[in-house]
Amino acid sequence: MSVTNTVDPTLIAVAAELPRPEYTTEELLHAGRKHLSDKLVAMLSDVGVHKRHSVLANYSDVLFANAEPKLDIATADLAVAAARKCLAKADVAPDSIGLVLGVSSAPGRLLPSLVCDVIARMPEIDRTVANLSIEYMGCSAMAKVVETARWYLSCNPEKRVLVCFTEAITPLSPVLPDFYSHFSEVDATERQSTVDALHGFLFADAAVAMVLAAGGDGPSFGPVANLTNERPEDAELGTVPDGGSDIPVVYGRRLYTLSADVTPRGSHYAKETVRMLLEHDSCAVTDPAEASALLMHTGSVRILDALCTQFGVDRDSEIAASSYRVLRDYGNTLGCSVPLMVAEPTYRRPGQGIVVAFGLSFSCGAFTMTIPEGGWTP
Repeated sequence: MSVTNTVDPTLIAVAAELPRPEYTTEELLHAGRKHLSDKLVAMLSDVGVHKRHSVLANYSDVLFANAEPKLDIATADLAVAAARKCLAKADVAPDSIGLVLGVSSAPGRLLPSLVCDVIARMPEIDRTVANLSIEYMGCSAMAKVVETARWYLSCNPEKRVLVCFTEAITPLSPVLPDFYSHFSEVDATERQSTVDALHGFLFADAAVAMVLAAGGDGPSFGPVANLTNERPEDAELGTVPDGGSDIPVVYGRRLYTLSADVTPRGSHYAKETVRMLLEHDSCAVTDPAEASALLMHTGSVRILDALCTQFGVDRDSEIAASSYRVLRDYGNTLGCSVPLMVAEPTYRRPGQGIVVAFGLSFSCGAFTMTIPEGGWTP
């Protein structure tokens, strides 16, 4: 079957589900104060995250006392809760779902895949439904979802796509039993210990579900601009090297590495993908400052500030507000961060917005989000 005209996926409904346990940065700093230098405390207080949710009922004890993790909710159950909430909100028949996408870089288990776990827990979804995992794409995952949904809906315009974004990264945070210092207080051989401490404070857990269709009254997504490993060495900017076939034996939590070059390279990727997007024929915006919304996921407030400056946007402006709020209230939830911005219960004025997110792997995606006349509220 050949398709000459493709459709921009339209958002029918979106719903977020957060784990019940919530931990403020102040609470975590208090719990781990004897483990952290004053300069590191100042840095962790200033990454832009005020609170985060965790699937763990005892996250602070796991982090600083190496306690046995106690799950408050299984990762797949969190995804199912979001999916059911979204389907109810969309008011669509389950048999209209033709494709289910499971999107995660921190699933509950490696096999079965998240999407298969979700289908197993949702008897209302047809057993013959097409399904696909989009995993380990980091923070840029939604751009891949938009592309995949476009291909499917262009061929099957009568069907709908159910997308389940789910991340549970707090159980993977390295325990912090020792004393940890700021990057400027350690030499290069000890840098990983500071990355370990940052991991425990930056990342968080969430699930967001979306129903996409070939048309409707909600926002539409597209076109998409992608940039992946522009330099081959960019693939090494952030890694989880163990737990795969190359390094199958894992001692304790899996290693999470983060290069000091993530900030400058990530900013470059965001700038380049937005430039490519603005050059697309179907992009009505000629400057990011003209966008009706500018949803940016970068991982820290410092990089958000840099991008606002780069795009000529006031960091306190209405169009950038969701980027800062989601980081502040939910932390870095990897592939869920952009969907959480879309799900925010806030009025979006009509016009074309820009969404951009970069992350480890190393990849960045930028795409338009066109809000219909009359505006839109999730």
